[in-house]
Amino acid sequence: MDDIAELSVAEVAARIGQPDFHVVDNNGAGRWRRSHVPGAKNLNAYSFDQHDLPDDLEATLVFYCSGPG
Repeated sequence: MDDIAELSVAEVAARIGQPDFHVVDNNGAGRWRRSHVPGAKNLNAYSFDQHDLPDDLEATLVFYCSGPG
Protein backbone atom coordinates (compact mmCIF):
# COMPACT_ATOMS: atom_id res chain seq x y z
CA MET A 1 0.00 0.00 0.00
CA ASP A 2 2.85 2.33 -0.75
CA ASP A 3 0.63 4.30 -3.13
CA ILE A 4 -1.74 5.44 -0.35
CA ALA A 5 -0.67 8.80 1.06
CA GLU A 6 -0.71 9.53 4.76
CA LEU A 7 -1.80 12.90 6.14
CA SER A 8 -0.89 14.33 9.51
CA VAL A 9 -3.58 15.46 11.95
CA ALA A 10 -2.65 19.06 11.16
CA GLU A 11 -3.02 18.46 7.41
CA VAL A 12 -6.47 16.91 7.90
CA ALA A 13 -7.56 19.70 10.23
CA ALA A 14 -6.48 22.34 7.71
CA ARG A 15 -8.53 20.76 4.92
CA ILE A 16 -11.77 19.90 6.76
CA GLY A 17 -14.66 21.66 5.09
CA GLN A 18 -13.10 21.85 1.64
CA PRO A 19 -15.51 20.51 -1.00
CA ASP A 20 -13.05 17.94 -2.39
CA PHE A 21 -12.03 16.56 1.02
CA HIS A 22 -14.02 13.90 2.89
CA VAL A 23 -13.31 12.40 6.31
CA VAL A 24 -14.81 8.98 7.00
CA ASP A 25 -15.01 7.37 10.44
CA ASN A 26 -15.08 3.56 10.27
CA ASN A 27 -15.82 3.06 13.97
CA GLY A 28 -19.15 1.66 15.11
CA ALA A 29 -22.08 4.06 15.24
CA GLY A 30 -21.94 4.31 19.05
CA ARG A 31 -18.28 5.28 19.11
CA TRP A 32 -18.88 7.72 16.24
CA ARG A 33 -21.67 9.41 18.23
CA ARG A 34 -19.43 9.72 21.31
CA SER A 35 -16.33 11.05 19.60
CA HIS A 36 -15.64 11.73 15.95
CA VAL A 37 -13.71 14.24 13.92
CA PRO A 38 -16.02 17.21 13.27
CA GLY A 39 -17.71 16.72 9.90
CA ALA A 40 -16.70 13.06 9.61
CA LYS A 41 -19.23 10.72 8.05
CA ASN A 42 -19.78 7.37 9.75
CA LEU A 43 -19.41 4.43 7.37
CA ASN A 44 -19.50 0.73 8.15
CA ALA A 45 -16.43 -0.66 6.38
CA TYR A 46 -18.17 -4.02 5.90
CA SER A 47 -21.51 -2.79 4.62
CA PHE A 48 -21.63 0.14 2.20
CA ASP A 49 -22.12 0.80 -1.49
CA GLN A 50 -20.91 3.36 -4.00
CA HIS A 51 -23.67 5.83 -3.05
CA ASP A 52 -22.09 6.17 0.41
CA LEU A 53 -18.96 7.66 -1.18
CA PRO A 54 -18.57 10.98 -3.01
CA ASP A 55 -19.23 11.06 -6.76
CA ASP A 56 -16.02 13.02 -7.38
CA LEU A 57 -13.39 10.38 -8.19
CA GLU A 58 -10.64 12.98 -7.76
CA ALA A 59 -11.69 13.88 -4.19
CA THR A 60 -9.44 13.11 -1.25
CA LEU A 61 -10.90 10.54 1.15
CA VAL A 62 -9.51 10.13 4.66
CA PHE A 63 -10.55 6.98 6.52
CA TYR A 64 -9.85 6.41 10.20
CA CYS A 65 -10.85 4.15 13.07
CA SER A 66 -9.78 3.53 16.63
CA GLY A 67 -7.67 0.55 15.57
CA PRO A 68 -7.89 -3.11 16.48
CA GLY A 69 -9.33 -4.09 19.80
